[in-house]
Amino acid sequence: MTQQWQELARAIQQELAEIPAAMRQEEVQRQTIILLLAAALRQMGLTPVPAWKPPKSTRQHIDLVGVAPGSDPPRVEVALVVDPLVELPKVKSLEWVECPQKVVVTFSPRKDKVQQSSFFLTPDLEHLDIPAA
Repeated sequence: MTQQWQELARAIQQELAEIPAAMRQEEVQRQTIILLLAAALRQMGLTPVPAWKPPKSTRQHIDLVGVAPGSDPPRVEVALVVDPLVELPKVKSLEWVECPQKVVVTFSPRKDKVQQSSFFLTPDLEHLDIPAA
């Protein structure tokens, strides 16, 4: 995991901590992470595209991809899926994308469950675990 992704994980953790505890539902956290990742992709010079499904894919959509601006056909540089745990259907959906970086982002406070679910990770996937707020 690169230093850039680790710094981003810390920044996301701080943002999640600012959400009032009574409002810190799982989907609220997931969508907040996606928004923050989209902003980070934009800072990296990529165009963020949410909920993209690769052509001819029978899998689920990919939560967020970063596309090289001006590329034709569009060139995906990074693909990200976001869930509390590593989910097999999301991992499988990443198989349909050809890109240099594929990242699975987890955010569960149950680190033991995250560790168990990491069984689904393959060597070509990076895992970014956001510490619980």
